[in-house]
Amino acid sequence: MKRAIIFFLGFIILCSPALNAQSGKKAWTLDEVIHPASIMESEISAAKWRPGSSQVTFVRPPSRKTGGVLALCSFDAESGRETVVFPTSGGPSAGAQKKLNLSSYQWSPRGDVILLEGENDLWLLDPQGRGLRRLTQDGEAKEVPTFSPAGDRIAFVKKHNLHMVDVKGGAIRQLTHDGSDTVYNGRLDWIYGEELANRSSVRAYEWSPDGKRIAYLRLDDGPVPDYPITNYLATHVSLIHEQFPQPGDPNPLPSLHVVAVDNPAVKPATISLDRKQVEYFGPTFTWTPDGSALCFLALNRAQTDVAVHRWELQTGNDRVLFVEHDPYWVNSLEPPHYLKGGREFLWVSEHDGWRHVYLYTADGKLVRQVTHGAWMVDRPVFQEAPLFQLDPQESWLYFASTNPDPRERQLYRVHLDGSGMERISSEAGSHTLDLSPDGRFLVDRFSKPDTPPVARLLNSKGALIATIDAPPNHLADFALGQREYVELKASDGATLYAQLLKPAGFDPSKRYPVIVDVYGGPHVQLVQKHWDPNSLYEQLLAANGFLVWTLDNHGSWGRGHAWESAIFENMGKHELEDQLTGVQYLKSLPYVDGSRLGIRGWSYGGYMTLYALTHAPDVFKCGSAGAPVTDWKFYDSAYTERYMRTPSENPAGYKSSSPLEAVANLKARVLILHGTSDDNVHMQNTINFLDALINAGKPYEFHMQPGQKHGFQGDAPRTARDQRILEFFKQCL
Repeated sequence: MKRAIIFFLGFIILCSPALNAQSGKKAWTLDEVIHPASIMESEISAAKWRPGSSQVTFVRPPSRKTGGVLALCSFDAESGRETVVFPTSGGPSAGAQKKLNLSSYQWSPRGDVILLEGENDLWLLDPQGRGLRRLTQDGEAKEVPTFSPAGDRIAFVKKHNLHMVDVKGGAIRQLTHDGSDTVYNGRLDWIYGEELANRSSVRAYEWSPDGKRIAYLRLDDGPVPDYPITNYLATHVSLIHEQFPQPGDPNPLPSLHVVAVDNPAVKPATISLDRKQVEYFGPTFTWTPDGSALCFLALNRAQTDVAVHRWELQTGNDRVLFVEHDPYWVNSLEPPHYLKGGREFLWVSEHDGWRHVYLYTADGKLVRQVTHGAWMVDRPVFQEAPLFQLDPQESWLYFASTNPDPRERQLYRVHLDGSGMERISSEAGSHTLDLSPDGRFLVDRFSKPDTPPVARLLNSKGALIATIDAPPNHLADFALGQREYVELKASDGATLYAQLLKPAGFDPSKRYPVIVDVYGGPHVQLVQKHWDPNSLYEQLLAANGFLVWTLDNHGSWGRGHAWESAIFENMGKHELEDQLTGVQYLKSLPYVDGSRLGIRGWSYGGYMTLYALTHAPDVFKCGSAGAPVTDWKFYDSAYTERYMRTPSENPAGYKSSSPLEAVANLKARVLILHGTSDDNVHMQNTINFLDALINAGKPYEFHMQPGQKHGFQGDAPRTARDQRILEFFKQCL
């Protein structure tokens, strides 16, 4: 479900007039929003520090700096100079650039070579200009490659088996042999990658500190029901098979293994736990610094108990250091982060209701809570980024947090004894950090609602050293709507954060229709003071005469565990209560036409749209639901059971939370959109809802996209979708 949350806030609307008559500025057009290069230049991506240096590398889009091609560049924090690392001008590397995926580049641990992927093979680039070498030659897909600690070997997954290639000679060794379409070695399957790893990575193996062993997670999806997805776009229709457990179904069988890379014929060390107590292993795990033990997490099916295990490899002894318990569910699955020497580790927990960092001894005894307060440590959603970073001396812990405003992300550092916390970012808005290996510098990616991201180099105290990237934009040339931030009180007295976008040339004497943009579900926060590419969509929508309203209800992210757990065992109810508080506020405004309210959303937002239309049938005149869950019995086990438990444990909750069960209440006009190849929220949801609508004698509109998954791709599918949505709201509001 989370796969399309951010993308699908960006529905693109039809063309507006070329010139705004009131302001004399340009009005938004469909083509400009789909192809925004004329509005703003693309930003750099994949910023990474080169080990052992003061250089940060990144992928820069085509520009004059790169000779008009996509390029891997380097910025030196000491000299302030930027250079192009690849492709170099002329030579064979310029032609090879077309074969390679620059965004997947990795530095070796010593910073002497760069790993690249292309044409299903692995390539090595010498950054000193001494050439590009194709390391593997078979052209078969290779996944999640990673250097060994010494940089002399690279592990990867091919055909669901772990392999290893020697960097110097190119010799390849297969380390596991039982991988198949239903057995995953060193790589996460769908349910683990989507719901437990939160889409940050699908890699499920770790090199030992000495590089002699690899610990890997093995997932056996054999017991998981097969979910066929029909591919209609062929002469002979075929099926795509997905192992997809629904609530109450058997889940993958997990086990942990350790293989000796120099002697893989020796039977790997293996650990699997009692399925009556353990349903899932944590998707990531960690070695102790001396390589003697492996620490991993084990969860029960309800995800209320997470046990921290220490597995001693020499003796085979496995002991539980401690168990984290929550009556609702445990959010954080970060493995222990060991300090130098291995006598202590850092642990992330919501023990006090907010996501904070704690210090433990190696045997699992709490030393202290390092970060404190009614705020949470956070990172960009759905990205493979550390939740915190330490300087080399382990004196300072660096992190981003929701302090002091949960709509922002500010940067801080604190000593490991919990003292001396300092804010190191200054501007209001959103910040992310990436600390240099020596702890002297950090890269801050900063943005505000009206300021696209800027990458800046700061010193460790937050002082600006240089601006690495500030792409020019022409937003000021366009007729921009006015964005207002609003704070309301929920029924329990808590503050609700919302935002309202008014059209350019807003006239308070008029009465406007409103479209409520909703998501509403866990782990997502829409109302944030940062740049959102989907704000271009909002501007288009406002340019077509709509007010655009967004509110984060109980159950959303960024406000602590108690705020999020309000949805427990009864999804939809509390979310809708808060959304209706927002509706009451809107109706109190003299320029809002309360008889012309629409609602729309995608994924969980599509679910909330249908839930609102069937459980508050007199509020909204119409609604557009994209890829909606229509009954939680149709969604996946790990996500749904975390919040709802199983259908047999909570039958009343499944029924009361289901739009499908409440179809007879529908009064508003409804448009449903879905892709036929959606492997996340399956078409089953929409088909069953349409069937119920027909049986209840309810009219509906349906937009089907052949071959599209949960996130629609391509200009033509997006254009067709967004034309349909705009016309729908123009007709019904």
